[in-house]
Amino acid sequence: MKRPEVRGLIIRISTLLLLGLGIVITGKLHAARYSYDSTVIPEASIPKLDKQTYVFLTHYGKELQDMSYEYGVDWRLALAVLRQESAFNPTVISDKGAEGFMQLMPNTGLYLASLHNVQDITRPSDNIKLGVIHLRDMLRNFSDTEGDNRLELAIAAYNCGYSRIEDAQTISKFLGDPTDSWSSVRSGLTLLSKRFSPLHSHVWEDGKPTAGYFAGSDETLGYVESVMQFYNIYRNVLRR
Repeated sequence: MKRPEVRGLIIRISTLLLLGLGIVITGKLHAARYSYDSTVIPEASIPKLDKQTYVFLTHYGKELQDMSYEYGVDWRLALAVLRQESAFNPTVISDKGAEGFMQLMPNTGLYLASLHNVQDITRPSDNIKLGVIHLRDMLRNFSDTEGDNRLELAIAAYNCGYSRIEDAQTISKFLGDPTDSWSSVRSGLTLLSKRFSPLHSHVWEDGKPTAGYFAGSDETLGYVESVMQFYNIYRNVLRR
């Protein structure tokens, strides 16, 4: 056989092998499709999602997206909060009594449930709904703040309570720092513990923060950082 003919045969065989491999790969990708609307998760993002997120979205992705859209929250931010709160475990109960996917405190959960006709705050779908509403409320508290500062302040308030953030803002204002900057407010949070009571006596008439002393600033700061990391990952991978 002449050399050009051999070369042509090799090219044809290689082409056929590549086409066959493409068919096999395509078949596997189709088999890996999500069972719900692909607008929730583009197929190209599947390899970039960790197993925990993949499993949760397989069961609750469309529901979370719809609820977030209804209440005006970026569903990827809600997903990041949910992940940090419960690691996608709907039955977890914290040492403080927070429950469900969104780890709602009983008083907060029951209050929101009374406003939104929810009977069982531990039911996964209802817990997600109330958590999204609570996150929306926290975001509304900082509607005059822009960009990531607004998100970080709202996330911090979701974790430690809006009144704690108000106290931190009060300290920031006393120190001459901006109250709409997470960098300033996070410093204010660290100054709410009892060991800074000499400072408190100059800030509040009764000598202590309005919501009481706060020793959990490290937890809140770590919480905000983790949620923002997850959010940035989801924002880069998942469609809005």
